Amino acid sequence: MQVSGETKFFVSVIVATLVVLGGAVAFFSQPQKEVVVSADVLGAWSTGPTTPKVTLVEFSDFECPACGAAYPVVKQVVEKYKDDLKFVYRHFPLDQHKNARRAAEAAEAAGAQGKFWEMHDLLFANQKDLSDETIQKLASDLKLDMSQFNQDLATGKYKDKVQKDLTDGTAIGVNATPTFYLNGKKLSLFSFTDLDAEVAKALK
Repeated sequence: MQVSGETKFFVSVIVATLVVLGGAVAFFSQPQKEVVVSADVLGAWSTGPTTPKVTLVEFSDFECPACGAAYPVVKQVVEKYKDDLKFVYRHFPLDQHKNARRAAEAAEAAGAQGKFWEMHDLLFANQKDLSDETIQKLASDLKLDMSQFNQDLATGKYKDKVQKDLTDGTAIGVNATPTFYLNGKKLSLFSFTDLDAEVAKALK
């Protein structure tokens, strides 16, 4: 039986399509490359032992509602496993949260006076109103040197540090907050309450 030129053309198209589809299936079925996040970031704020059994890194935004919802769970987990868990906080202020960068810089300015974690807690407690007025009040409540605090904010002393966290996070695929890494591996949580179980499992 003689095959027409038109039939040959359609057969070749079908074969080429199957080859392309086969290649795509093979590509997407490959295991996803694992991104390992180092916790030993110069200048990053952390709590816990210097030689921890488990390290938890959070990329977070002080004005993010989801971060606010995760905050009490994270605090509880950090306290529960304080003898074995190192917790590292990284800034990831999202563009849609207009006060997030300012709040991150305020936390750093407070940190320069030994009050990072205290400001961290107050910012989350007041995240629905992180105006300049609120930030000023929080700094005053913490009895910071207000002249130094305001100078640090006015000169943008900590802009580069906050930006570094953003750049580092973006480089490893962080695109939402909060994003958690446990022992360098990204966590996929169905709910924030699963965080405790993940840490407990890692400790085993």
